[in-house]
Amino acid sequence: MKRLLGSVGLAALAVAAGLGTAAAEQGVTDSEITIGNVLPMSSSAALVGRAAHFGSVVAAAEANANGGVKGRKIVIKTEDDGYVPARTVQGLRKLMDEGLFGLIGTGAGAGTAAILPILEEEKIPAIVSFSPLKAAIDPVKPTVFMLGASYQDLVFAQLKYIHDELAKPDAIYGIIRQDDDFGVQVEEAFQRAVDDFKLKSADPIRFKRGQKDFGAEVLRLRAEKVDVLVAGGVTTETPAIMKEASKYKLPLTMATVPTSTLPPIMGLAAPYGYVYYSGDYISPMGSDGTAHFQKEAKASLSDEEMKAVNRYSLTGYVATKLMIEALRRCGDELTRACAVKELESGKAFDTTGITLPLDFTPQRHISATAVRVLKVDPMAGTVTPVTEFTQY
Repeated sequence: MKRLLGSVGLAALAVAAGLGTAAAEQGVTDSEITIGNVLPMSSSAALVGRAAHFGSVVAAAEANANGGVKGRKIVIKTEDDGYVPARTVQGLRKLMDEGLFGLIGTGAGAGTAAILPILEEEKIPAIVSFSPLKAAIDPVKPTVFMLGASYQDLVFAQLKYIHDELAKPDAIYGIIRQDDDFGVQVEEAFQRAVDDFKLKSADPIRFKRGQKDFGAEVLRLRAEKVDVLVAGGVTTETPAIMKEASKYKLPLTMATVPTSTLPPIMGLAAPYGYVYYSGDYISPMGSDGTAHFQKEAKASLSDEEMKAVNRYSLTGYVATKLMIEALRRCGDELTRACAVKELESGKAFDTTGITLPLDFTPQRHISATAVRVLKVDPMAGTVTPVTEFTQY
């Protein structure tokens, strides 16, 4: 309440001084607009959190090189939540205390879920781009938008492809997934496929976050004679599962999440000989669709920072560009309410080829939901699309 009263008081002073509401809006000064991230910059998820942060830095540098927004510089502030939901809340509140206009990095699924009530209460424009969470936009939250397909669709798309094109009719399907909100979404995709295609399936196997040894879990897969596996790990857990499976030469066809396409994860998976599948809603790094981003990244990041750039830099970049473009469309009315109105206007936003042009409406706060299934060959270092973008 103290923060809200302070904002009202500042607004009154600004109006009295003839400065208008824009200068009094949270996170907006005469010279700067502050946009924030709360991301896992440390912990096992730092590989993706740091990448997303640098994507937002690239978008801000590009905008500032082109005049910012009405002459104001875009400032990116990022708080580290260490992949812990309680710290996601702490990070958001710290950004709010320091002056925050909008949020473009909302943490992992459980972290995003934890801050949704705050985003709604404080009417903070937010774009969920780091870790898709269906609850963020279903039902629609007035100021919350989401970029990208849910894990439910990303995994289901792969299982449909495997069922239709690769697996034997009597194949047995299994899942090993992390025991948290992220894992729940992955298991929902698995169960949808089991129900829709009437698949034979083994009981789901769940593991605690941070687990490194999967010997017992893989022995269960072997005993159940699983043919198709959903590997529901966040980063290093997927190659750790492959390591154990390779000991028994299990001929598994695997579906994974987008982190499995990251070069460091592919490098860890390569020794175990598995070609596997993933799904995504953006152009692969190194493709023509990411050429503009890569040019801007090289211009604004150091050589050391460039080493941290990966697929999650693209989603961080796109989310930040959306917020900045919404502000530019607001003209002199640099308010949260105007940014939300412009985001949901139905007018397309250009993402320089990373995705198709994106748009949102008052009834639909999600975009870029079409999924393309990818074949990942870590031994060759390749990620190859095997389907077109399709809605699931």
